[in-house]
Amino acid sequence: MIYEMHRIRAALAATVAACALGAAAPALAADQPPITVVINQSPWLDGFAGIVERYVDETGNEVTLDVNPYAGSLEKQRNAVRSAESEYDLLIINGIFYPEMYHGGFLEPLTNIDPDFKLDPQIYTYDDTLWFDPETKTVNSETGDLLTVPVNPNITMMFYRQDLYEENGLKIPETWDELLANAKVLHNPPEMIGMLQRASRSTISITWDYWPYLISHGGSLFRDEAGGDFFVTINSPEALDALKTYLTFAKEVGPDNPASMEQGDLIQYMVTGRTAHAILPVAAQAQMDDPNKSIVPGKVGYMQIPHKEGYPSAPALGHWLGGIPKNIPAERKKAALAFLDWFQQPENQIAYAEMGGSPVSAAAYESDFADRPENRYMPVMREASPTARRLWTIPEGSEIVSVLEIGLNRTVAGEIEPVDALNQMAADIEKIVADAGYKTGRLPDLAAD
Repeated sequence: MIYEMHRIRAALAATVAACALGAAAPALAADQPPITVVINQSPWLDGFAGIVERYVDETGNEVTLDVNPYAGSLEKQRNAVRSAESEYDLLIINGIFYPEMYHGGFLEPLTNIDPDFKLDPQIYTYDDTLWFDPETKTVNSETGDLLTVPVNPNITMMFYRQDLYEENGLKIPETWDELLANAKVLHNPPEMIGMLQRASRSTISITWDYWPYLISHGGSLFRDEAGGDFFVTINSPEALDALKTYLTFAKEVGPDNPASMEQGDLIQYMVTGRTAHAILPVAAQAQMDDPNKSIVPGKVGYMQIPHKEGYPSAPALGHWLGGIPKNIPAERKKAALAFLDWFQQPENQIAYAEMGGSPVSAAAYESDFADRPENRYMPVMREASPTARRLWTIPEGSEIVSVLEIGLNRTVAGEIEPVDALNQMAADIEKIVADAGYKTGRLPDLAAD
């Protein structure tokens, strides 16, 4: 109801704004029919609603936000794109499930709607996930069609107690070994846990937190996913090295129950001052300085995800993308694209940040606003955004993640050895992609330690 009321207020304001500002509105955004956006309930929703209201006020165009829980939004999108005509003009698609929309051919390439449309050069492209080549079935910016514009980055970063670092003379770590050393200095259970990471089993939980370890140790899920080679490599020596590093943090500087830790637990530990480090999505930063939620306002800092020596940092992508369904009339497609084009402009991305949203443009992260102490996460995002890495690019990801969640969680719980877990996951994933018709295979089983 709150966003229906928001829409009504915005529409009333637009009546005045259309007369006062209509002549100054961007050409692409002027005089568009109403659009409906299906979106999930999330910590960044208020910021997005704020920038939508700004768009309505500036252009006079009407926008309705259809807000749903995570699973409900996904189900509505799936139903809409398969119907005779979608009731939604803009889909806010999660970075885990966009392959389903891409491979299914459900989204209209943006340059089909307007041949002159171009992505603003300051927009982050998040590991090429905005493009899809329907011939090769790959996410590919060189030969693919531009299908989406990002609307929220939501990558992982390391949250840490900046005040404890200063008190103990600790330096910002670059490698996992350096982070482990710092965490050991601060680990004093049960009052203070050295490091927290998600290890629970869910829709996607431990997989997302393990991903930066995997990629930053030189590991991968497939041999050459971008090239269409789905030979399974999750049981490589590099993946084992990454899993052992993950387990070291859980066992040596983690809580007593690491296998049950969920994202909400990590946030609560941080805001109640009971952990020195936690891997969390950037959206969680909004709670750290909120005096109504946190007892450590101003004391939490942010850093890039560490890496193994010789490899780059690799934050995991959990971003959100705006796509336009094919099964709507041309004028509604143009109206949805008009909003995306307006949204991506530098001045509006800066305004998005000022409203508490999570911008997707370097313009916001390089602005004066980003240098304010309360926005200390933004310089880290400026460094981390170009290095963030996608998970998988095929619609079978929902089956793959179930395999990963079970195997990784059981390893942290001590139910299965890391080598056995990786070998079993590789075999299960190979079967999933083989049954789906992909070119595949897998590495030989790792030998027991």
